[in-house]
Amino acid sequence: EINKDELGPLQIGRNITEYKWDGTDMYGQKLANGVYLYRVITNLNGKALDKLPSFDGAGGTVNTDQYFNNGYGKMYLMR
Repeated sequence: EINKDELGPLQIGRNITEYKWDGTDMYGQKLANGVYLYRVITNLNGKALDKLPSFDGAGGTVNTDQYFNNGYGKMYLMR
């Protein structure tokens, strides 16, 4: 789980963070190479937020849904 304190300040719009996952589990042990599924859950004051379209800065939208299937994303871990 990654929380707001680890991501740093967030604001409306595009957010880029310096956060980097080190490939370890919650006990600090390195995870094996492989495919891992993840999901992004956002809430404000305990209430779930609806996903809004992402904007590309040039007046258009970016389809970020292509990176998720049924709410889950896929990540490859290879060392």
